[in-house]
Amino acid sequence: MATGKGPILIAFDGSNAAIEAVGHAAGLLGDGREAIILTVWEPGLLTAAVAPIPGGLGAPVPPPDVEQVRDLDRSEEEHADRIAAEGVAIASKHGLKATSKVARDVASVASTILEVADQHDSAAIVIGSKRHSAIASMLLGSTTEAVLHKTSRPLVVIRPPETKG
Repeated sequence: MATGKGPILIAFDGSNAAIEAVGHAAGLLGDGREAIILTVWEPGLLTAAVAPIPGGLGAPVPPPDVEQVRDLDRSEEEHADRIAAEGVAIASKHGLKATSKVARDVASVASTILEVADQHDSAAIVIGSKRHSAIASMLLGSTTEAVLHKTSRPLVVIRPPETKG
């Protein structure tokens, strides 16, 4: 097991699960603890929303406008900066000494989290887990599960309360 002496790493995407994880991390791991609030952004994510839809199988698709792709990626990174800053504000309110880190996803969100944890010799990784149905988990995969299986660092997973329904 990795015995990191660095700050705790809190994966933060702005979701309710991530917000809850920040508060729990502060309570569990200590007031005044150094923390990195990590927001991972995925290049090309917005490009998919504006990509032309082909007219059918075999129909030619025009190449993407390179400048538009750059603008969309820049916008996505700026959005990630705002989310990370929100996470720092929440962490500070809970007594953590937090700084933000925005990382570009190259392979997967999980591998990016692990890479940043290694770079900072993080003492632990904290993730707020979202509840998905079994089918959604199978189709979407789980960042939490991928980090769990690949990390040698302590991992704190904060799950939202179950809803009755």
